[in-house]
Amino acid sequence: MTEQNNWKKLVQEKVSRRNFLRGASVLGVGAAAASLPAGVLQAAAPALAVAASAKAQAMGLPFVPTEPTDVDDVTLPEGYSYQVVIKRGDVFTRDGKTFGDNADWTGWYPIDALEGGSSAEEGLLVVNNEYFGEMFVSGFIPGQEAAKTSEQILIEKESVGFAIVHLKKADGKWTIVTDSDYAKRFDATVTIPLTGPVAGDKVVGGKTEVIGTLGNCSGGQTPWLTGLSCEENYQSYYGEDSVNEPESVYGWEKEADTAELPEAFGWVVEMDPFTGVTKKRTAMGRFRHENVAIGIGKSGKVVAYMGDDSRDECVYKFISDGVYDAANREANLDILETGTLYAANFGSAKWIPLVYEGNEKAFAEPLSGYTIDSLAAVLTYTNVAARKLGATRTDRPEDIEIHPMTGDIYIAFTNNSNHGNFHGQITRIMETDADHESLTFNWDIFSVGGPQNGYSSPDNLIFDSKGDLWVVTDVSSGSLNGGIYKFMGNNAMFYLPTTGDNAGKAYRFATGPGQAEMTGPTFLGNDTLFLSVQHPGEESPSMDELTSVWPDGDVPRAGVIAITGPFIS
Repeated sequence: MTEQNNWKKLVQEKVSRRNFLRGASVLGVGAAAASLPAGVLQAAAPALAVAASAKAQAMGLPFVPTEPTDVDDVTLPEGYSYQVVIKRGDVFTRDGKTFGDNADWTGWYPIDALEGGSSAEEGLLVVNNEYFGEMFVSGFIPGQEAAKTSEQILIEKESVGFAIVHLKKADGKWTIVTDSDYAKRFDATVTIPLTGPVAGDKVVGGKTEVIGTLGNCSGGQTPWLTGLSCEENYQSYYGEDSVNEPESVYGWEKEADTAELPEAFGWVVEMDPFTGVTKKRTAMGRFRHENVAIGIGKSGKVVAYMGDDSRDECVYKFISDGVYDAANREANLDILETGTLYAANFGSAKWIPLVYEGNEKAFAEPLSGYTIDSLAAVLTYTNVAARKLGATRTDRPEDIEIHPMTGDIYIAFTNNSNHGNFHGQITRIMETDADHESLTFNWDIFSVGGPQNGYSSPDNLIFDSKGDLWVVTDVSSGSLNGGIYKFMGNNAMFYLPTTGDNAGKAYRFATGPGQAEMTGPTFLGNDTLFLSVQHPGEESPSMDELTSVWPDGDVPRAGVIAITGPFIS
């Protein structure tokens, strides 16, 4: 990596300049960020909701900030409440399919959306199920002498993927419509077509369809009312790729009759929640996708921003060949099938096209055993190709979202111990001419995590209708409430204004149960927030020594909640 493209150095320079302009100086980021401007995390004693509302208004906030806690529950400010909408094991389809484990991304589709409606009382909630706790799902105890059985593997396969859940609100409560034509389950056993340059290529064994979707982390919604489910940590299931000897965490590759190629996973999966049509979009590249944020460029092309959620990996965007047609949904349904993938070089502030043609000489050099001899190979081994062509290796880019008013791109860089960055930061990209199709940009640091700002390890992001940012955190379960993360308490959700004197300062809103991570936030109007609660009690030593019993008081179950209250001040 050249000095001009050294991410740690680039970030330190940006943070230093940001704070110089604000009348302060800084020595670095992460664990060395103690001299950053002090945050304004404030706590208030419990009060009546009306008093809390008045105090929040006086502070210019929608709520009175809460204190860190290690309580085994979802804790909220006064004036807010939550309902568990669906959790692991709940039946949600006509044929008895059950909801999977460790919910992540949620996307709301009003039941009348195809007719131009915007119902907030009935709709389809698409939910990712990222991975599973073996002990809770299949009963397998890692490290035990007995091998995992085929029956256990099948149970695990049915606990990942994503679900289309039909919800209806009655008397202020959400109910699951199980007798619904829309309700469907897509897991690691279903057949899904491949589309784009990789379909039928030798890198996937000539296949045009594969078995399963898994590692489904965050996602995104398209303007044409489809969902994008992102396959992230695919290496845990069948191994990294066929270049290296497959070796997984869960051992699924040992099931020779049902094992898939590792290259079948790591893609963006587009689904139509109204028809159930589902396709893997290989033109968008294969890597540990966190989510997809969709924008429309000035010429009308679709632009998709994505991060590779791993230490020292890159930020990407895809620009479609076709032009979005707002008046013709059908014309957009395959617009993500063809286009060009780019990777960000933060040193030069340019987007690098990840193409084979014109780069034959670069790819002819040794690439750690990878043969990059076609566009299909570039898109399958995307991170290898991106590094070779000069993309910047960064600090675990997780969620990326587009500001609804400015069009700026906000990126949650969670952390990277390789760079001495233990608390992460939120970075902002400003595309040239405010055009998502631009191949040059400017960028800065919007907010830095650490004790001085009350939060660590930013993950999923979401903007409210005023354009302010809400952030959930991703401190690992084994690190919570100890060491340099003790100040955080349990993982939480924070509110960060994006304008004014307090821009980038974090105010704690909600805190999750024991060892949980809150993920997949989706606003429904200004008074409802869908939020997933993932892996409560993840570090439990055994079923007799549980570290969480959320939400039912017996065994921890991941699921989705709906929080009700005023989200706009």
